[in-house]
This record gives sequence, structure tokens and C-alpha cells, in this order.
Amino acid sequence: MHAAVLRASLVAVVLSSGCDLTTRIAANETSAVLRQASHALEEHWDVDLVGAGLPGSILQLEGIYAVIPDDELMGIEVIRANGSYAWGWLENDAEDALARGDLEQQEAIALRMRLLNLRGRNIGVHHMRRRDAGIDAAITGGPDTLRAYLASHYGEQGHAQILFWTGYAWAGAIQASNTDPALVADLPLVRVLLERSAELDPTFFHGSATMALAAMDASMPVEMGGDPARGREGFERVLALTERRFFPALLQYAISYAVAAQDRALFITLLREIVDGGDPDPRVRLANRIARRKAIRYLRRVDELFPG
Repeated sequence: MHAAVLRASLVAVVLSSGCDLTTRIAANETSAVLRQASHALEEHWDVDLVGAGLPGSILQLEGIYAVIPDDELMGIEVIRANGSYAWGWLENDAEDALARGDLEQQEAIALRMRLLNLRGRNIGVHHMRRRDAGIDAAITGGPDTLRAYLASHYGEQGHAQILFWTGYAWAGAIQASNTDPALVADLPLVRVLLERSAELDPTFFHGSATMALAAMDASMPVEMGGDPARGREGFERVLALTERRFFPALLQYAISYAVAAQDRALFITLLREIVDGGDPDPRVRLANRIARRKAIRYLRRVDELFPG
């Protein structure tokens, strides 16, 4: 998660600046302060409070980013804000709409999730393009071409960040648009981005690149490249890395691998671990509280997900 809500008080510095140079200086200074403040919201306990403030904060972030569109770290903050709002709040709203049979509302929310994540994907590609314009041809060339390009152009541990967030946003857009064949066809490209991120820094963002890859392996059919055993191994690596204190990993393990394998006992065990897990790591308190809410929702659906 991120500190988008804390940023609201700093936006006035940018918006009140007169000349272009002054505005850019103020925006750059504000961006640096915001990144330093980002840990505060990650430790927040009130999911509803953060969710209520996040839409306005996204617009404020976009305003700052419009002034400094070449600031990669600020671009990543926008990607994170969009993706966090889609995962933490809009996804629940879409599930509620589906549960009450309001398909029109569910589709409208899914479209919002798709657009937020596509915005994030486009920001990520923009910053990769600024590093080297060859990224466009690499993407167009397909997974093998992109893999070779990333191997030659992204070799530092710090590069894991832009690769992960670009892949994360792209995957989120695909998940929200699973009936769009053109977008679903991009999934192999997403996999390449996440694989390279995990290679460069397997610990980045609590091992989330490995977690995303494990979810793909676990939930995709074998004929489409899925590998359940590899997926389970990936989840176990992430749980070991995070000492089982990052609940989104437990949640994803349950709803991807356990559901695909129809392992009801594992599903319940993982979700109960979240529900009963308390507050094991204040640094990821907000993400863990969101995961706990989701775990409770999924436990209520156990008979639906495991009809046998």
C-alpha cells in the first residue's frame, strides 16, 4: 500500500506555484517528501478511512505527476495507488454486485479496475521507454524477444521495481478484462516482466513478483502453460521469505492454488491463518487487514467454491 492520503496536504504547494520552473521544483520536492511518508499508510489500521480518501488522493497524485511526467518514482506511486484501490476496494464492490445479481454494476466496476490498471501499465511502459526506446519493439516482438531485451537492458537489482509494477498493473488489467482476447493474449508478456523482476530481486515488495507468478502457474490450465506444482512451490518460497506475516500471499495461495486443486482443507487452513493471525507485522498492517476482510468473504463461499 502507499501514503496517498497523506499527500493531500502537500498538493497545495504544487497547485499554488506560479511559473513553470517554480512548479517543477515544488513538484519534485513534494514527490520526495511523499515517498518518505509512504510508510505511514502502510501501517494504518482503518481500511474504510483509507478507502474513502484514496480516490481523491489518486487525482491529486495525477496532478503532481502531470507536472513531472518524467519522474519515474512518482509514476510508480501513481501505479501503486491505482492498483491498490482496484485490489483493496473496487474488487470487493464488484464481488458484492455479482453476488446480488447486478451484472451491469459489476461490469461497470470491472471497467474502472481495468482502466486504472491500464493507466498504470501505460505509465510503466512510458518510463521503460524513457530508459531505452527499444522497449516498444521488444514488446511487439513477443515474449522471447522481450525476455532477451530485458536480459540485456535490465541487469541491476534496482530495476526490479519498474518491471514489477509495470507487470503488476498489466496483470490487473487482464484480470479485470478476462473476456477481452486481445488483452488476455498479453499474459505471456506480463510473465516475462515478472520473471525478470524476480530474478533481479526476489525479495522486492515481499516477494510479490514470485507470488504473482505462482498464482499464474496454479490457476492456469496446463495446456495454457500452467504448472500447479511449480505454483505451490512459489507460494511456499514467498511464505518462507515473509515468515507468513504478509497475508496477501496466504490469501492468493488459497484462492488460486487451493481452489484450482480443489483442496478444501488447505483453502480453509490458509484463510483461517489470516483471520486468526492478528497483527504480525505493522509495516504491512493495512494490506494485512484488507487480506483479512477478503479471507472472511472467501470463507463464506467455501461450499460454492468446493461443491463436492
